Amino acid sequence: MPNKKTQMTVLKYFLGHIGRYKLLFTIILIAAGSGVLLNDILAPYFYKQLIDIFVAQHELLNKKELLPSLWHILFILLSLYLIAEVFLWRIGGFCQIWWQTKIIKNITDDCFARLQKHSFDFFANNFTGSLVAKVKRIYRAFERITDIIIWEFLTNFVRILFSVILLYTVSPIFTLILSVWSVIYLIILFKFSFWKMQYDLAVAECDSRITGKLADAITNAIPIKLFAQLRYEKNNLGQITEEKRKTEKFNWNIGELFSLVAGTNMVFIEIIMIYFAIKLWVINQITAGDVILIQSLLMAILTHLWHLRHSIRNFYSSLSDAQEMIDIFNTEIKIQNIKNPQKCKIKKGAIEFQNLSFAYDGQKVFQNLNLSIPAGRKIGIVGESGAGKTTLTKLLFRFVDPDQGRILIDGQDISKIKQNDLRRNISFVPQEPILFHRSIFDNIHYGRFKATEKEVQKAARDAQAHNFIMKTAQQYQTFVGERGIKLSGGEKQRIAIARAMLKNTPILILDEATSSLDSRAETAIQKALKKLMQNRTTLVIAHRLSTLRAMDEIIVFEEGHIIEHGTHEKLIQIKNGKYAQLWKYQKD
Repeated sequence: MPNKKTQMTVLKYFLGHIGRYKLLFTIILIAAGSGVLLNDILAPYFYKQLIDIFVAQHELLNKKELLPSLWHILFILLSLYLIAEVFLWRIGGFCQIWWQTKIIKNITDDCFARLQKHSFDFFANNFTGSLVAKVKRIYRAFERITDIIIWEFLTNFVRILFSVILLYTVSPIFTLILSVWSVIYLIILFKFSFWKMQYDLAVAECDSRITGKLADAITNAIPIKLFAQLRYEKNNLGQITEEKRKTEKFNWNIGELFSLVAGTNMVFIEIIMIYFAIKLWVINQITAGDVILIQSLLMAILTHLWHLRHSIRNFYSSLSDAQEMIDIFNTEIKIQNIKNPQKCKIKKGAIEFQNLSFAYDGQKVFQNLNLSIPAGRKIGIVGESGAGKTTLTKLLFRFVDPDQGRILIDGQDISKIKQNDLRRNISFVPQEPILFHRSIFDNIHYGRFKATEKEVQKAARDAQAHNFIMKTAQQYQTFVGERGIKLSGGEKQRIAIARAMLKNTPILILDEATSSLDSRAETAIQKALKKLMQNRTTLVIAHRLSTLRAMDEIIVFEEGHIIEHGTHEKLIQIKNGKYAQLWKYQKD
């Protein structure tokens, strides 16, 4: 069930953005309110005067004598409409276009920045498609909410307030009836809309789940085809879409029932007031122009109160849409920079793990791990799946923090420096490189934006990627597709290697960096990797042990513990040793 606190959190976030453009927002409010005052209040008053002149002077033989008065009133009406439509509302409209598009941009940028602050686990546990949908919904919610506040809530407040004042000059009894009825109607409308918000939230949650499922299934379209599981995926999605259909159906039904009750009440209040207006006209207590004025104001008020029902529903629905993203803002960011980070002093890349303990979901990965890697050393990391190899990388990048102990690089605790400063000093080639849906040049250039085109091409040549790049349709400007889907596994890996070469950092991590290459390509690229590893602290995670023979030292992990370490030649001599067994198995 939604509460006022969550609503205020959403509105407070929006007000923070609005506050940056207070003057422009004030101009928009004044323009919108003044336009309504001229168009919907003053104009009907002058129509009343026209009717009164016609009725009072209907027996006048020389009607031309009325023309100056009539032309005068028509001129006033024309002026009112032109000032409202051409001047006030257009000024408000153009100001709102600039103001609203600017804030929508700011909100989108802010959402992106806030999302990127979250840890590795956050993205591992959330669908990318759902996160994108939530970003889109919050800025669209801002657009709808501000439209409703300016052009519905404000304008209706002005309309009702001045209508009541104008009606009071005609008949206090009409003012009392309409005021009491309007207050009761608005109280019921707001309470109903707030109660209904829980179902708006349920619809929004279903929509996020559908977006996430669609994104997941479309991203994995090839596996679906390979395993012929279209029916399963369709049924899986169908369960969520059916849940949304039922929730949405119930939500819309209760809205229609409220419309039935509200519409019936409006019919009765209109007929009752017109009935009494006619009776007062019959006994000459009000003029024919007053009857027309009452009818005009009444129709305007009731029509806009009717539309206000949709506005309030959309207002609360928009709050629901925005709340999902606000909840993410309020989610604790697990990995954060300290308040006063130290200046990064990483130069050579000496790494030290001191008394390191780490558990994931209650399962211990490391317990009092101590490991020292001198600067410039090439270290091979070996172990079966789950031994802690990947976790070691995450800890070094500070995607996760240890439960105990610390990690030092060049004697500096990595938790004391900015995360970006840390990561700028580490190059990484993963087992499954993920590329941007951009050009090949952009993907390599991402390693170091200051690099020249010549340097990018050199990195590609060193990574044995230049030849296949030149065979593509647009060469370095060829787009690689989402996540690099247009390239083969080996081609993607060579692009990732070129990117790491271009980054040129003191620390290099290779996680199965040649696993997608055939023997010929691997032989060619090993030379490039050997050059890349020179004078760099290098961690090489590999299952293919032949790639580790040139390492200065090989470390064997088992269940988070170092069970063996030494050179390749030393380790294969250990009788019944883990590394020796793995080597024998792969050799055979």
